[in-house]
Amino acid sequence: MMNLEQRQLCGVRRARMRFRIREVLDRNNTNAKRIAEALGISHQAVLKVLQGNSHSIRVLDALRAAGVPERYLFDPRSEHAMELVPT
Repeated sequence: MMNLEQRQLCGVRRARMRFRIREVLDRNNTNAKRIAEALGISHQAVLKVLQGNSHSIRVLDALRAAGVPERYLFDPRSEHAMELVPT
């Protein structure tokens, strides 16, 4: 289990990848607003995850299902999240 500092670092790293995540979503004909609508949550809730301010399991799973590579997600549930990209 990750401590608070590690979770924050995952968020920082995901925030750095937010444009890559958006590129993948664009290529797959979707976006944060569509993911929010599909999940029945606000667009802002999805943006918080993209910006690294939240680690919503539902949103991270939806991004993964939308084709976003694991190396961009930095999901704190992943035991390899801290190893994916050097700081």
